[in-house]
Amino acid sequence: GGGVWSTSSSSSFYKNDADGEGNEGTVGASTNDSAYGSASLPLHTDMAYVSNPPGVQVFLMVQPAEATASSSTSGESSLSNTTPKDDNKSITPTGQSVYLDGFSAAQQLLLENPEAFRLLATTPRRYRCIDDEKGWHLEATGPIIETTGPRGGNKWGPVKSIRHNDLHRLPDLPPYPILGSPVNDSDSFYGKLRRAHDAWDDILGRDSMKLVIELQPGDCVLVANQRCFHGRYAFEASKFPRVVMGCYVGMDELSSKWRKGGLRVL
Repeated sequence: GGGVWSTSSSSSFYKNDADGEGNEGTVGASTNDSAYGSASLPLHTDMAYVSNPPGVQVFLMVQPAEATASSSTSGESSLSNTTPKDDNKSITPTGQSVYLDGFSAAQQLLLENPEAFRLLATTPRRYRCIDDEKGWHLEATGPIIETTGPRGGNKWGPVKSIRHNDLHRLPDLPPYPILGSPVNDSDSFYGKLRRAHDAWDDILGRDSMKLVIELQPGDCVLVANQRCFHGRYAFEASKFPRVVMGCYVGMDELSSKWRKGGLRVL
């Protein structure tokens, strides 16, 4: 585990949890977070329920899930729009990691459906995580796609960040009625937002957008959390559990390193 902390501390302090321990999962995340368990995880960014999500997540594979004779594709059902395929053949789920570039997905959405992009870039979405054991009740709001702003027509400034986790997203609320607008315009709001989200999910579900990796013991992956999605196939619990250690690097600390290195930060 020391190598994980060394990796993160080279950019900043690592974000610890209340107990200072991280045997499985990621240090800094609530154990009530959706990542804890053996079910499949759809593509998402981490900790959408905090105002400034981590900039980098560090994963260290300590022990992969044990492949068992009873492993099947049954774990794919809850990952239907994000489960990758290999040459049209289902992959036997054993906890493989899945990654997708959110900035590339946003650019593709803008090309294919500018209106859906506009809605997802301007509609605040709410996220929540409650952990009674640690005494946390975290909530944050932000659009799925954050840009530097519109530039007229269907042109937008560069994408700054992605905030997306359907497992922690609260029900959407329509905006307050504008003077002179129909009182019952909520149906239109939900219909447009649903279609925009469907267009977004369609892009996230494309095999051509994904990278699937079966991490081996000692493999270390750094994920740009405000840009890249990550997910996971299901795996079967066994006497040799899947163990992943990890931690976060804060976005402010990461941006500081970039500026010190002469890079421009949006």
